[in-house]
Parts: sequence; structure tokens; C-alpha cells
Amino acid sequence: MRRFAAAAALLFVSDAACADDAPSAETIRSAKSAVMSRPEFRYGAPPRKSFIEELWDDFARFLAGFKEAYPALFYVFFAAAAALLVVIVAHIVWTLRVARRAQWREDDAADLDAAMRRGDPAPFRARAVDHAAAGRLDEAVRDLYAALLLTLDRRGAVRYASHKALLDYRIEAARDVDAARTLELFAATYHPGSFGRRPPDRAHFDELLGALDGVAGTTP
Repeated sequence: MRRFAAAAALLFVSDAACADDAPSAETIRSAKSAVMSRPEFRYGAPPRKSFIEELWDDFARFLAGFKEAYPALFYVFFAAAAALLVVIVAHIVWTLRVARRAQWREDDAADLDAAMRRGDPAPFRARAVDHAAAGRLDEAVRDLYAALLLTLDRRGAVRYASHKALLDYRIEAARDVDAARTLELFAATYHPGSFGRRPPDRAHFDELLGALDGVAGTTP
């Protein structure tokens, strides 16, 4: 019993001593202010939002207000927007597939546009012969002239371009005797856009065809 009373008295004295040593609330607040005022606990003001961020916030607020005011119309609008997005993506994919397929597709030998891209005079020569056989000599000489330009381009005597005139090609081909002679022969029979030119006949067409085949089979 005496031991218990002694222990209780000792505990009471300790609590009283601790209570006397406990800091006050003002001391605690002062210590907190002192700690929080240190540089490592100072934070700058938040950065100002950019124009894009402000625009996005405005748009988000608009959507939230629109959804709250017209909930049914809001979902209809987003369903339509999603469908439109699917259509746009599908169109882009389809366009890329078509472009890629056209890039690797073999050109038709009779396709004159493809022949022009390849610089192949053969389809133009073949159509010129068909025109001449049908009596369409103006068309025949026109196609034969295109075949000649592509032939001379392959030969290196001229550089074909759709904006050039016959005079341009005659100047370019001046250093190639055979090419210049053949162009002079065409100039006497077929000069696009000129007045008073001599209309072609079958004999002149055959002469031009022979000149074309001759310059195609020789090297400068």
C-alpha cells in the first residue's frame, strides 16, 4: 500500500513538472512562423495561364453550361461530332490508300498522259499512224510532233516542257545536227499557232515519220 502511494505521488510530481515546462500556444505559433519564413518554405505566385489555357478554360466552362442547360442537345451534338470525326479519318485513310495504290500501279501502255509522264514517245507515234490511216493528218502530225519532242528529250537534245514553243526546241537542238534537221522538217509542215503554214498531206506525214524513226535510231 505504501509502495502504491509513493508511486502515485511520484507520478503526480512528474506531471506537474512537465506541465510547468510545456510551451505556451504563443510560443508554438512564433516557432511555426519562424520555420515557415525560411527560404525553403517560400513558394512563388502561381504562373499566369497562357492564352491557350485560358481559351480551353472558357471552352470547358461553355460546354459545362451548355450541358447543364440543354443535356439532350449536348449528347446529340457530341454524337454528331464523333461521327464526323470517324468520316474524316476514314476519308484520310482512303485517300492515302488510293494514292499509294496509284504510285505502284503499272501504267497502261496506251495511256498518253502516263506516256507523257514517262517520256515515252511510242503511244503518240502509234496514235499518229492511226490518225493518218483514217485521213486525219492534222491530228496525225500533232501526235507525231509530240512523239518527236519526247524522242529528242530521251536523246538529250532538248528538255521537254509543256510551256515551250517550237522555236525554243530549235534553239536547244542547235548543237545536235540530226535533231535540228528533224525539227526544221517539222517546222516546214507543222508549226503550231502559225499562219500560212502548209497543210500536211500523206506524203509529208510519211516523210516526217521517217525522219522521226531516223532520229530515234541514231545517237548524237
